[in-house]
Amino acid sequence: MILPVLLDSRPPYIGPGLGHASLLLAPVAATRVAPLIQSRLASAQKPIVLCPFEPDVEYVEAVRAACGAERVMHVSEFRPEETYEPSDWLLFVDPAWCSLDPLRLSSALNDAARSRSRATHLVALSQHAGGMGERVELSAQGQVRKVQRYYDGATWSRLEGVACSLVSASCLRPLKDPLPLDSLADLRTALTMRGIPSRDVTIEGPVFNLTRERELLRLNEHLVFDLYGGRDLAQARVDAEAAVHPSSRLVGPMVIQRGASIEAGAVVIGPSVIESGARVGRGARVVQSVVASGAVVPAEATIRGRALFHGSTHPSPAGGAGRLLPLDVARSQARRGRSRGYAAVKAAIDRLSALVALIVLAPLLAVIAAVIRIESGGSALFGDLREGRGGRLFKCLKFRTMRQGSNLEQRALLQQNQVDGPQFKLDKDPRVTRVGRWLRPTSLDELPQFVNVLRGEMSLIGPRPSPFRENQTCVPWREARLSVQPGITGLWQVCRHDRQDGDFHQWIYFDLLYVQHMSFWLDLKIAIATVLTLGGRHHVPLRWMIPTHEAGA
Repeated sequence: MILPVLLDSRPPYIGPGLGHASLLLAPVAATRVAPLIQSRLASAQKPIVLCPFEPDVEYVEAVRAACGAERVMHVSEFRPEETYEPSDWLLFVDPAWCSLDPLRLSSALNDAARSRSRATHLVALSQHAGGMGERVELSAQGQVRKVQRYYDGATWSRLEGVACSLVSASCLRPLKDPLPLDSLADLRTALTMRGIPSRDVTIEGPVFNLTRERELLRLNEHLVFDLYGGRDLAQARVDAEAAVHPSSRLVGPMVIQRGASIEAGAVVIGPSVIESGARVGRGARVVQSVVASGAVVPAEATIRGRALFHGSTHPSPAGGAGRLLPLDVARSQARRGRSRGYAAVKAAIDRLSALVALIVLAPLLAVIAAVIRIESGGSALFGDLREGRGGRLFKCLKFRTMRQGSNLEQRALLQQNQVDGPQFKLDKDPRVTRVGRWLRPTSLDELPQFVNVLRGEMSLIGPRPSPFRENQTCVPWREARLSVQPGITGLWQVCRHDRQDGDFHQWIYFDLLYVQHMSFWLDLKIAIATVLTLGGRHHVPLRWMIPTHEAGA
């Protein structure tokens, strides 16, 4: 049996002793944090809620109404050894670490089925703005030696917090009483020090640290836009039982819940959430904020980029305004709504086309593989680790055109590199085999990538897949090309025309253009141009592909 245990708290922006306000009861779009987490756990068991403050009657009733908690108690009163059998499993959840996607517990549950002495932790890694950070390395004299760039999840992996821990009740018995549940990171450390085998599972996608006010606002921003689905962003979502004065102005997107009150002359600008029982006074202005149940925005007051909770009539003594949230989410959600159908249809066409191509080309593929093995022995295929959509690594397949182990020799040849940027190329590479010199100019070595397309790792059309070391050179370029599936051919292959002088600048330019303008029509033109240019041996003018742009980079 797996029993959920939710750890509640009151971050500084909520404040102590404010009635029933807490993180589990914080508003998020049309619901609260507690039911949001419970829906994503998909557990039939009623949770236990532990809090570091003394739970009063009002708080207990509010928590039970929000998530149907079986028991609500102070964390020091929790005694699992007195309540649970050694064969039971406890699923501790810290709502302070919230992701957009449902908690992926499949691997944790598999661990539970295999072992009774193991703990599994769903961990959040530290994240930089823009997905990367830079560190300056200084010499002993304080001079700058190097500026090193680190990318989240690739070369920068630091534990920021633990969102969820699945632990056998038997593993908790050796720990000191009371359990170290101030944070699940403390529980993870305590279990490790006691020799309990554990496994970390990294949360994929954005993670919001809800102990920070700005992160609660960011989560609300994402969830509000999810409700809109990228459409009707100018119209507010108002419950029929909310009291909204006709003279007030609501500039969406936002959620006005049942029982909320917006008085005469008030202005609310989204993304915002006005929870049930909250009141926005006459002439007040609420900009990109969250107003929780029982909170009051006084008449003529202004709050910007803040979370206002019960027991306070203003976010700060000076009435200070927080910084406005960037509306990048609005643009990205709108693009996501428009492109969802395109991506699904394109993926289906890609896989069907790849299957047909592999069947038709099977005799040719078999002949090429046999010739490679006869000439140099070993495997006919070579799989190089490349970054796909979202930075996921996969083995990009090619027919082997070099002698075995030649990829390990590249560092020794870097001084002879004849192209700019992170790419590497030699006109007379000594590692290339005789068969390879025939396969490369005809692009026949790329044919096994139809298998990658069939697996869903690549597309027929898109930016060429590159290893991490190449993708880290230019941040906007990396973000753009990793936002879509990599392709066997693309805009750069058919339009590049500065090969001899080094065309890394064109590589960036054409990849960014493709991501900006991608469509079925552009994909079709690239496919036709690939055939006409013999796999990119010649180039076509960019204006043939995208009429609004000139051919130069």
